[in-house]
Amino acid sequence: MTPLRVVFIASEAAPFAKTGGLADVAGSLPNALRRLNVDIRVVLPGYRQVFEHSLRQEPVWTNLNTWLGSQRLTFQVRKLPIENVAPIYVIDREDMFDRPHLYGNDDGDYYDNAERFIFFCRAVVSLMHAWDFTPHVVHCNDWHTGLIPVYMQLEPAFRQFKTLFTLHNIGYSGLFPSDKFALTGLDLSHYQPNGLEFYGQWSMLKAGLVYSRAVSTVSPTYAREIQTPEYGKGLDGVLRNRRASVFGLLNGVNYQMWNPETDTFIPARYTPDDLSGKRICKAALIQACQLDGSLMERPVIGIVSRLDVQKGIDLIIPILSELIESLKVGLVILGTGDGMMQQRLQRASESYRGKFAFIQRFDDEFARRILAGADMLLIPSRYEPCGLTQLYAMKYGTIPVVRATGGLNDTVSEVNEHTGEGTGFTFKHVDSTDCLTAIQKAVGVYRMPLTWRRIQTNGMSMDFSWEKAAQNYLSLYRELMRDSTI
Repeated sequence: MTPLRVVFIASEAAPFAKTGGLADVAGSLPNALRRLNVDIRVVLPGYRQVFEHSLRQEPVWTNLNTWLGSQRLTFQVRKLPIENVAPIYVIDREDMFDRPHLYGNDDGDYYDNAERFIFFCRAVVSLMHAWDFTPHVVHCNDWHTGLIPVYMQLEPAFRQFKTLFTLHNIGYSGLFPSDKFALTGLDLSHYQPNGLEFYGQWSMLKAGLVYSRAVSTVSPTYAREIQTPEYGKGLDGVLRNRRASVFGLLNGVNYQMWNPETDTFIPARYTPDDLSGKRICKAALIQACQLDGSLMERPVIGIVSRLDVQKGIDLIIPILSELIESLKVGLVILGTGDGMMQQRLQRASESYRGKFAFIQRFDDEFARRILAGADMLLIPSRYEPCGLTQLYAMKYGTIPVVRATGGLNDTVSEVNEHTGEGTGFTFKHVDSTDCLTAIQKAVGVYRMPLTWRRIQTNGMSMDFSWEKAAQNYLSLYRELMRDSTI
């Protein structure tokens, strides 16, 4: 059978350039699809980090051009020749992408992000005119690629291509002032409520949602949630109008990188059949965080998170005394973010020295040590499109305690303490008391060693691999090819 041909376009991809979960998806999904015999090509912006990461680039086209407003700009396309991965093509124009960061710095977003990503979208279309590759599906990701489905519809040669737009987080909408709309080169008929206009401005995310053939997001629950006013960020009406072509597909995990049997960053390796190494990891975590040794016999809760309101970290602060003094648990929090939240956590860690450690930094290696050494991982998010840390935690035999939203709801099944079924503990409301109740239940089950061990094994045996996720994307691609109504 002729392989399905796909162009996969994203603004970042691990390990070349990363700010968040989008990079993990773009760095893993195309390669998993390639292993399923999909002929897939990846297109990225030519950031400084991309070229610093790769030792070698092959110039493929050196003098392509496209429009930005009334300016005609030239650019190069380079290929990263890396064995056994999906081919990666990079849109290279120095003044657009050769910068220290991807989207902005400590002072905020770059002032010309509209120009940068309008140019990127138009350059991708010019690239597709140039190469001898005719895709069946053009797969766009997040707002940075949102104009591509619009341009696809306007190009007669490209109208037969199926466009899929994947929304990774509706909180980032690519919103720009009306005076920058002319840079898109689009007719003003597109600047209206049924098009790109969004409350007096215009949104690149909305462009992708309106003009793509189908929309996907990163979990089934999140696909439903964003069609409601509570979670839709003003775009819920657009998504409800498209509900028949909105799909929720779970992200995956790279178990070659996240596996306690092989992880060299943790103090001891372990398996579902032999968890003795996990106890060694717990002892090492307690020592590294200067916690009381008595916590070896008490539950230690870990949090690895960006510190902001979305992640629900503010729900933890009012119940710290209950957790530490009444339930007598240990607590380790790793992360950075909101300044006020950091200050409150720092003061609390000083008050509860030996019971609560707050590590104020981003540290991937130490995050692994928390995942391996903690007994539970707490994720109290207000919303969570998919979430990855709960998937990592289950693989490491660390029981997640999560708010039942988005991908957390889809991946963590509630424990039945009587039968030992389930993989974690959930709570429904954005409420400190509800969160505390879930933790209390978890602590109660922790005192039942055989049941706790079974729950650990349940989680460690779950399959959230990219191979499984790629099968779901391949099925959606094929459905797009079959169904002209999508």
